[in-house]
Amino acid sequence: MAKEPEEDTPSGPDNIRRVYALPAEMVERITKFQKDKGLTSEVEAVRRLLDEALKTRDNLETLINRILAKLGQTKIASEAARDVLVGHPLVASISFGDDYVQFSLKNEMTARVFENGKVEIVSRGYGEADWEFWDDKNRYKGGGFDIGVPF
Repeated sequence: MAKEPEEDTPSGPDNIRRVYALPAEMVERITKFQKDKGLTSEVEAVRRLLDEALKTRDNLETLINRILAKLGQTKIASEAARDVLVGHPLVASISFGDDYVQFSLKNEMTARVFENGKVEIVSRGYGEADWEFWDDKNRYKGGGFDIGVPF
């Protein structure tokens, strides 16, 4: 008999309920993780495991875009850094100026993101690529590296 899913899904517009079938061995590993970390629900254990796994796929571009999205909400660099960078497995260092957060990844790539949405690439891991915004009128919508491929 299948175990009933736990009702630990916060309601709200940003949450989507999904149901997945998992191998029994994986469920045992998730349950062990839940107990080891003292989490109150299996759902929270799965959320944390997925979040950590997805963070390892981030890079300088995805982190800049996540910071810009947070700055679009808060306009405070330290709050954006707290929510996006603190505890991130790829972040080597974080520092602050009066109106910006600067961070370096373990691969030594460094960026500075200002509260007004301006982005500076401090180290060049993408060659001579510069940051290009998707919407110049709203920098908080994000952007990407313009690698200048001539056609």
